[in-house]
Amino acid sequence: LRAGPASGPRRPAGPRLGGRWRLGPRLGRGAEAETYLATEVARRAEVVVKRVRLGAGWKSFELHEREAKVLGQLRHPGVPRLLAALEEPPGVFNLVMQRMPGEDLREVSKRRRLSERELRDVLVRGLEILDYLATRSPPVVHRDIKPSNLVLDGDGALALVDFGGVADARPEGAGAGSTLVGTYGYMAPDQLHGQATAATDLYALGAVAYLLITGSP
Repeated sequence: LRAGPASGPRRPAGPRLGGRWRLGPRLGRGAEAETYLATEVARRAEVVVKRVRLGAGWKSFELHEREAKVLGQLRHPGVPRLLAALEEPPGVFNLVMQRMPGEDLREVSKRRRLSERELRDVLVRGLEILDYLATRSPPVVHRDIKPSNLVLDGDGALALVDFGGVADARPEGAGAGSTLVGTYGYMAPDQLHGQATAATDLYALGAVAYLLITGSP
């Protein structure tokens, strides 16, 4: 989600979405969705478009709908703003989101080790985001916190991206039922049983800190 401006030969213009955003190169492809860089034509501002095709299965569509609902309610500088949710063309569901500037922590960790001060700042900012999510009603649980989903910009601001596995944690701690979402190595043990609470994300942030400190997952 953090690719820089296109360089080299000019790419052919992609299709427009909603008459407003011009679809650009694909940034990534997961089991549930594809992510593209796009440009808001009027302002020439870059955004991110996440696309799910109806043929991907009911679970993919359910996660897409949940992500749209939750992101549409969140307002925090460390969380991408949902700009639009639209079906275009028929059978293809798109989420247009704010593009968060910077580089993800996976790439940062490949190049260098963070200083003690940088690490403390990352953790403080990460905890501020998790505190915001945990104090929603009902609490919001990301369920897939990992280095590649944490973006650090040049000013030290941190953003949490990719809410494709988001769930709301009910008071009884039921999370999202039996659905297993997360990434091994960062996923809390309770997620293996389909359970998710605010503590689930804290565990994952601790696993991210371990990588940043040691250089190894």
